[in-house]
Amino acid sequence: MEKAKKISKKKIGESGYINENCWLVKTLNYTPYKRCQYCELKFHNCLFLHYQIISLILILFFFTLSFLVEGKASELVIIAVFTLVIVYGYFFNKSTDKLIQANFAQRKAKEALEELAETLQEKVDEQTKKIKDAYKKLRKAYEELKVLDKAKSEFISMASHQLRTPLTAIKGYISMFLEGMFNHLSPKAREKMENVFYSNERLIKIVNDLLNISKIELGKMELEKENVQIEDLIQSCCEELKIEAEKKGLKFYFQRPKKALLKINIDSLKIRQVILNLIDNAIRYTQKGEIEIKAEKINSKIQISVRDTGEGLTKEEKKKIFEGFTRGAAGITYWIEGAGLGLYVAKKYVELHRGKIWAESKGKGKGSTFYVELPIR
Repeated sequence: MEKAKKISKKKIGESGYINENCWLVKTLNYTPYKRCQYCELKFHNCLFLHYQIISLILILFFFTLSFLVEGKASELVIIAVFTLVIVYGYFFNKSTDKLIQANFAQRKAKEALEELAETLQEKVDEQTKKIKDAYKKLRKAYEELKVLDKAKSEFISMASHQLRTPLTAIKGYISMFLEGMFNHLSPKAREKMENVFYSNERLIKIVNDLLNISKIELGKMELEKENVQIEDLIQSCCEELKIEAEKKGLKFYFQRPKKALLKINIDSLKIRQVILNLIDNAIRYTQKGEIEIKAEKINSKIQISVRDTGEGLTKEEKKKIFEGFTRGAAGITYWIEGAGLGLYVAKKYVELHRGKIWAESKGKGKGSTFYVELPIR
């Protein structure tokens, strides 16, 4: 019994395992068959017991039948009954072995699956904790970056204000010199003064762009909306830049819609700056050919397009063209002036109107088309 108890401590399925639920083991110190290594059933559910009972019933049945027919148990009947029991027992053992071992394998697979689930859950919890920790660090870094970004925008705003005042004063004095208010300038001096004037104008434009960007990023940019006939606004922009296009020998035209478009509620000064920027860029980056401006109603939006036959854009340039301080390769190739802020400001202005701006091009040397969509309502 002590040996049986010692062996019974082994896990199910191990060699020498004994099912302590079994009545035969506990009561009769029965040495179990190999299948009992895999069995955890109680005695009354034991398949071996069922086999014993069925065998006993068969023996009694045949002996009773033999006495009823012949009045005694013949040798032939005894041999037949025991042969039947032995054959039945053999096939019973084979089938129950497979059945019990299959049940054991299923149970072990279930246990393994549960263990795997627990392990996976632990790993998931561990990874979740790591992700949460990483998120906290990222969130903290993001908050710090927001503070730095705000400080940067405030600095640019302050610096732009400080720069714009002296630049405006310089512009005023240069204009007075060019108008001859102090003294008539010689042609050579006038030429140099005009160059200074244009350089000062470029500086004022850059400062204004920086100031506008800082206002947008700080959320201080306000829109002064009014109902505008967009064709008239585009026409005035074209008239302003037509001379620049003619100087380069470009075919320049605005394809005005035959039927008047609906008026849209916009900040006309800001959208005007967007259109001027797109047309000005088209003129700068087009060495020969034409520039076509169109406006049309598409569903519930007004779409403005500026198409040129200029340098075109690569896929990479199309992705970055609306980012700050970004210029196409043609700008460097042809020494085209600019800080790369115009399209960035234009994008911000269009987005403030809940609109959309994008560029399309078939590639280098194949021209490009810039689109602006503004909601009618």
